[in-house]
Amino acid sequence: MFDIGFAELVLIFIVALVVFGPEKLPKLVRTLGYWTGRAKATVSQLKYELEREAHNLEIMERHKEEMEKLGIEQNVSPTPLPKDAQASTTKTNDDAQS
Repeated sequence: MFDIGFAELVLIFIVALVVFGPEKLPKLVRTLGYWTGRAKATVSQLKYELEREAHNLEIMERHKEEMEKLGIEQNVSPTPLPKDAQASTTKTNDDAQS
């Protein structure tokens, strides 16, 4: 991703040493390492979640295609509704048909 060679790293270290001093530099490096690790973990977790969601969508599509192939009608909402919401939608649908 970034093309940083050894010479650039040495230059960055020398500049950081001059700017922050030898007392603060170890703490700065530890803090930078900590936040870099946290960022990598967050990106990794996000990547995992996106891959899992893509896999779930793929399985739902296959299921839908198989149901259409078999001629079975699906009246299932993608997310389950609470019981009180299901009752109110059923009552509303019955009123609309009357």
